[in-house]
Amino acid sequence: MPDSDCSCKLAGMRAIAKTQPAPGQIMEIEVPPPTLGPSQVLLRVGGGGLCGTDLSIRRWDADIAAEYAPAFPHVLGHEFAGRIEAVGSDVEGIAIGAMSTVTPHINCGRCFYCNNGRHSLCTQRRIMGCHAPGGLAEQVAVPADNVFVLPDGTDPLVAAVIEPLTVACHAVLERVPITASDVALVMGAGPVALLHLLVAQAAGAAAVIVAGVAADATRLAIARQLGAVTVDQDSEDLAAAVRRVAPRGADVAYDASGHHDALAAALPALRRGGRLGIVGYCHAAAPFHSLPLALDEKELIGCRAYNRGTWVRSTALAAALTGQLRQLITHVLPFAEIDRAFTLLERRECMKVVVLPDG
Repeated sequence: MPDSDCSCKLAGMRAIAKTQPAPGQIMEIEVPPPTLGPSQVLLRVGGGGLCGTDLSIRRWDADIAAEYAPAFPHVLGHEFAGRIEAVGSDVEGIAIGAMSTVTPHINCGRCFYCNNGRHSLCTQRRIMGCHAPGGLAEQVAVPADNVFVLPDGTDPLVAAVIEPLTVACHAVLERVPITASDVALVMGAGPVALLHLLVAQAAGAAAVIVAGVAADATRLAIARQLGAVTVDQDSEDLAAAVRRVAPRGADVAYDASGHHDALAAALPALRRGGRLGIVGYCHAAAPFHSLPLALDEKELIGCRAYNRGTWVRSTALAAALTGQLRQLITHVLPFAEIDRAFTLLERRECMKVVVLPDG
C-alpha cells in the first residue's frame, strides 16, 4: 500500500515538552512534525490524559532521570488518542479517519516475556512519553501494531483515557481476577483507583470499597456517586469499616495509591486467603508484618501496566463505561493551559485532566 497523501503535515507543530532535565521546565513549544515510517501510522491527536507519571517527570529527580533518560526537548504523553491521518507503505487494515487509541509501550517482541504474552515485563520495553517522544502533540507517528481502532462514534475524551483503564483491566481482570460474589477493596481515591472501581463493578463485584484520606474528600464523593462504599482512613479504622460490608474481610484488594503505608493498612482488611494486587508504584519501604501472609495464606500480587491482550478487553469495556468515564474527566484544557493542568494535579483539585491540542 503506498503512503497516503498527507498534505496535513505541518511546517512545525505544537507539543507539550520537557525542555531541560530539571524540575519544572514543561511547556508548549513548537517541534518538527513527525516523519512517517513504512510500518507506522500518523495520528492527529484529539487529546491526551495527564497522570502521576507526568507529574514525576515534571518534578524530576535522579531516579526519573536514570529510568527514562530522554533526549530534550522531550514530548510528553503516554495516554492519548486521535484519528488516523496517514499510514505507512507496509501498513494494512487501518483506515484513514479511524478513531484510535494507542498502547504507548514499544516492546521488543523477541524476549522470553514477549514470547510468552507477558509484554509488560519486556526486557527492552520503551514507553512513548517517558523513554521516547510521546503523544501530547498535534500529530504523532506510532507503530501500526500499537494502534487499536475504536468503534465509530467513540467519545474522543473517553478514547484519551483508555490507557489508564487498561491498567485497571490488567489488575482486576487478569492479575487478581474478581468473581461475582467478591467484595473488593481499592486503596486510593485518584483516577486510577476509581478506574479499578469501575472495572470491578463491571466484572460483577458484590460491593467495592474505596479507601482514601481526608484530603480525598472530593474524590471520595465521586466514588460514592459511582456506587462505591467509601472510607476516610483519617477518621475511621479501615479493617473495621470493611468488615461492616464483608464480615470475613475483603476478598480482593488493589493498592492504587502508591503510598508506603497502604499495604500495612490493607492486609488486615483482607479475609483469609485474600489477594492484594499492588498497582501503585512506591519507592519507599513498605512496613508490614509477613506472618499473617503465611498464617492466613494471603497473597501479594504485582500488577505492572498491561499486556497487548488487555487492550482488547479495555477498548470493549470503554464503550460500556462511556458515561462513567466522562464523569471521571473533571477538566478539559488546551495545551496553552498546561501549567494550570499540572497545578490541579499537584493540589489534587481534579480527577482526570485531558489536554487538547486545539483547545
